[in-house]
Amino acid sequence: MPKNKNLILSLIFGEVTSWFLILIIKNPYVEEFRKLAEIKSLVWILPIVFPIIYAAGIFIGEILSRFSKAIFQFIKFAEIGALNTFFDMGILNLLVWLTGITSGVLVIPLNTVSFLCATTNSYYLNKFWTFRMGAQLKGREFLRFLIVSTIGWIINTGIVFLGTTFLSPLAGISAGAWVNVVKLMATFFSMVWNFAGYKFVVFKS
Repeated sequence: MPKNKNLILSLIFGEVTSWFLILIIKNPYVEEFRKLAEIKSLVWILPIVFPIIYAAGIFIGEILSRFSKAIFQFIKFAEIGALNTFFDMGILNLLVWLTGITSGVLVIPLNTVSFLCATTNSYYLNKFWTFRMGAQLKGREFLRFLIVSTIGWIINTGIVFLGTTFLSPLAGISAGAWVNVVKLMATFFSMVWNFAGYKFVVFKS
């Protein structure tokens, strides 16, 4: 893929990421963000900062790719991973905002919806950009993707359910913030699994 297309895509991904982060910050159930959300100059500068960070990452990745193609591949995966993390958390925060649910069994369908949206996005972006596997969709490839992603969903949703239901929030942390803390931990573990699964099982060359 031409360098300018990588740069343009990274700028777009950075911009989209920033808006999902703003959605998280605006969630009224995350009390810690209320004061931050009132600082408009800080919140609304994110759509400028994130594209710059993403573009810098691609620039560095292209330099390092001279030594290892895998490094550039991982940097692209990391940018897509960051986008999908905020995509996932943004949708979850929106659902929490709309329903008021922050724990218990009912948090499972909320997390399932957000995870599936982010995972579907992850499949297409990683296939066409990170691993550059072409535009043709393959049945077996998609089946492997579903299997890997289902295990990732079990890891992610299991941690979110157990963490929000059976663990008490740390002192001074609101219920809304605790959902996001647990979600970040869940995302880390499921992302490690997904990267290994996508690289060595789903998009193996």
